[in-house]
Order: sequence, then C-alpha cells, then structure tokens
Amino acid sequence: MKPRVILGLALIFGALAAIVAFTISGNASLEVKVDELLRQQRSGIDLSQKVFKLTGSVVGDSIRYDAKTLNLQFDIVQDRETLATNQATAPRVTVLYRGARPDTLAHEANAIVTGKVTADGKFAAGSSPDSLLLQCPTKYEAAAEAKP
Repeated sequence: MKPRVILGLALIFGALAAIVAFTISGNASLEVKVDELLRQQRSGIDLSQKVFKLTGSVVGDSIRYDAKTLNLQFDIVQDRETLATNQATAPRVTVLYRGARPDTLAHEANAIVTGKVTADGKFAAGSSPDSLLLQCPTKYEAAAEAKP
C-alpha cells in the first residue's frame, strides 16, 4: 500500500476513536447510593461540578409538588429496607425536579435521578426526560408473584 493511503486510513481511524472517546466520557456519570453521596459530602469533596446517577427509595410523606410551577421535591433514602426499619431517622437526600409529576412517584418507589448536588446539599435533577426514572414496587410485585 502507498504511504498516503496508510496515512489517510490512520487519520480516519484516529478521528473515529477520538469521537467515540469524547462521546463516552461526556455521557458517563457516576452511579451512587444515598449513603455514599452523603459520605462524600461530609468528607468535604466538592461535588457541585460532577454529574451523578443517584439511586434510592422514595419517602412517600416527603413528596411536594406545585402544579403551577411544575416544581417537584421529595426525599430518597438508601433502599426499601431502610424505609421499613428506620424511616424517621434514616439519612436522606432531597431531590429537586422540574417537570410533570410522574405517575409512578409513590412511597417506596425505586428512583434513579441524574443530576448535580446544589450548594445547599440538595440534589437537582437534570432537564433531560430521563433524568428522573421511577419504578413503583407495587406495579411489579404482583406480576412477579403471579408467575409459578
């Protein structure tokens, strides 16, 4: 093969590799649970510039929604077991979301929220449609029990 062809192919493959690398790094976000996020906050790490996927279980009595402004606020804890054993004293993170209230937002729903930590320690969900994902346990437990 001619040197020009080899050089041209190398440049094309190099450009493709760079595009893939930048795309992956731009979409990557660290997945953390409530306890881990709180531990990092207490250690003094600046988390305000990092994008996280925060996972946990929704505390039903903390849900506040304003239909006029579309502001939604709720607390999440580590997991459903934490809700069952010590809901009143469990470490919590307050989630802030702007948009329509999801139908599946209920007590013990599993939440995956993509966003950033605010200056006051709350967790602000991003503006993309998939920044707040919820799975209501009651919708899926019945189907699982029905199978033999």
